Parts: sequence; C-alpha cells; structure tokens
Amino acid sequence: MTRDTVKKPPSLDSDQVRAFLKINPDFLKNNADLIKEITPPARDLDDGILDFQHFMVKNLQAGSKDLREKYDLLVEYCRDNMSVQSQVHHAALRLIRTRGIEQLLEVIALDLVSLFDVDVVRLAMESDIRFDTSYGEQNFSGMVFVDPGMVDASLGKGKNVLLVEDCAAVPPAGFGQVFSDCDGMIASCALLRLQMDTIDRNVILAFGVRHKGRFHPGQGIELLNFL
Repeated sequence: MTRDTVKKPPSLDSDQVRAFLKINPDFLKNNADLIKEITPPARDLDDGILDFQHFMVKNLQAGSKDLREKYDLLVEYCRDNMSVQSQVHHAALRLIRTRGIEQLLEVIALDLVSLFDVDVVRLAMESDIRFDTSYGEQNFSGMVFVDPGMVDASLGKGKNVLLVEDCAAVPPAGFGQVFSDCDGMIASCALLRLQMDTIDRNVILAFGVRHKGRFHPGQGIELLNFL
C-alpha cells in the first residue's frame, strides 16, 4: 500500500466528540491511558480560591509521563546490556579456540574489531626490548610493546579495567605507546589488564574508537572483567 492510498482518520468537531461520548459513557473507563493526554478542566471557584484538584491531576499526568520515559530508558539499557553480553561471549569463545600466536593476533586484529564495533584493538605487552610494530592506515589493530611498568601506570595497581571518555582531555599513562601510530584518532578507549602468569608479563587489551564518549567511567565493567 502506498502512502497516497492510506486513509486518513476523519476529522471530528467537538459536537461529534460529545455525541460519541454520550453514546459510549464507558469509553474513557476502558481507555484509561488517554486520561494523561487530556488537559484537565480548571474550575472557577471565585474569591481567589484555587482548584487543587486541577493541579493534582496535572501533576499526576506529568508523573505518568516521567515514569514512562524512565521505563523506556530501562528497556533500552537492558537491550544494550544483552547486546554487549552477546558480543563478549562470542569474543571469549573465539579467543579460547585460538591455537597459536598467529591465530590469536588474527582474532584480535579482525574479529574483535568487528564484534565490538571499534576502530582499533591492541594487545600491548610490556618488554625491555622494543620491536618494530609500525602500522599502516589500512589496519591499526594488532600487537605492540610498551615500557615495563606501563600497565600499572595506566590502570593503577590492583585495577583491571579503565574506561576513558575523552582521551584528548585526560589521556591515560602510556596512551601514545599503546595506540602508537594512531593515538591522534582515538577519542575514547577501554583498557583491560590480562592475567598471563605463564609468561610473567603485564599485558593490556586495548579498545579504541574515534568518537568521544563511547566508553565512560559510569559504564558497568562486569562483562569486561569476565572477558
């Protein structure tokens, strides 16, 4: 059906509405949700007397609208949380299934970028020896080596997750090393400490995006801790 063929509801004047309500006295009772859309009448009580019932109904209508908005925000938050949970579970499974360093780096550079819809994913490992890890403009994701002590400096001792809302305003320690070759384009980032006791090195899994505010301290970190 095209837009031109959609029938518009007939326009009604006040007399027709009154006649309809007289014939259907239970209409508002059976459609109570319409009450909040109707402007309540103000009674003229003379002598400067205020009709508090009028104000009470208006306040109830405002409260109902506010409650509805909060409900919509809660539904949106739950949907986002379920989406993130699914992303984290898929990422964990792909990482678990890797069978070598090459496959691991492929998952980090390609799969995690797609799963989390970010611009850059870096595995930053502390090392006394610096290796050449320059990246081109086509793909900035992969592995990078940082100075010893950089992980604790970035996250703080005993902290496993750091969410940065605006990297330009408050860049974390070692930001230029973690996101070398692309630190100028990263506006928001998430840094995760990885426990790798078998190699006795401190490691960060870093996610970077071009848009400020993608990550912020008010976000829950339970799923990132799980990852």
